[in-house]
Formats: sequence, structure tokens, C-alpha cells
Amino acid sequence: MIIGKDTIPVSDIVKPETSKTPKYKWPLEVGKKWKYEKNWTSQDGTTGKQSQDAEVLSFKEERVGAGTFMAYTIEYKGTVSNSRGYNAQTDEVWLYAPGIKNFIKMTQTQDGFLYSEELIRYSNPNKK
Repeated sequence: MIIGKDTIPVSDIVKPETSKTPKYKWPLEVGKKWKYEKNWTSQDGTTGKQSQDAEVLSFKEERVGAGTFMAYTIEYKGTVSNSRGYNAQTDEVWLYAPGIKNFIKMTQTQDGFLYSEELIRYSNPNKK
């Protein structure tokens, strides 16, 4: 994934977390709820924390630029803060497609700022 001048391997983004409060609480199922908390350090050395309540809202076909996938809709609501004094309410919706073991779309709102990512191209490594 390329963000500005930075390249982040997707494997880093979706690698399993060893946490009592993980991003994804397996197995996913509609109606499941949990707490997601994470402490992080950005590439410039800024440290921060996320604390969100998560809930799986649905499992259905979802269409993105890369095609149509069965996906879980997961909503995260909570706060984010960092060592530079930033504090914000954050609402996120992630579409996670188990068939490709990755998210296909993410929409995030932080105090009125909207950020979105979407899978625009996908090739199945198992198809020849």
C-alpha cells in the first residue's frame, strides 16, 4: 500500500495481533461485540492510542472497485489520541472479506475529517 511517499506492506497491516483487544475478534459473526484497543508509534516517532467499541453489523455481498465480495461490515466507535496533543472521536466502518483475508473498504471519520480506502484491483494468486 502506498500512502504519500511511504510504502507499507499489506502483510504488516493485516498480520495477526496478539492482543486481548484485537482489531478482529475471531470468529467473526453478525452481532458480535468487543473492545479494540491499540497503542502505536508512527514513522515520525509520534505515539498514540486507539480505544473503540466494535460490532459486526452484517455479512453480505459488497461491491468495490476490485469487484464483488462477501464481506463483514464492522463498525468501530471510540477515541484516538497522540503524544502531540491530538484527541478525537473516531467512527470507522470496515468491510472485511474472508475470501481474500483482508479488508476491501474502510471509511473513517475523526471529528469531521473523512478518510476512505478501497480495494481497486485484486488478482487471485491461486488462479492460473
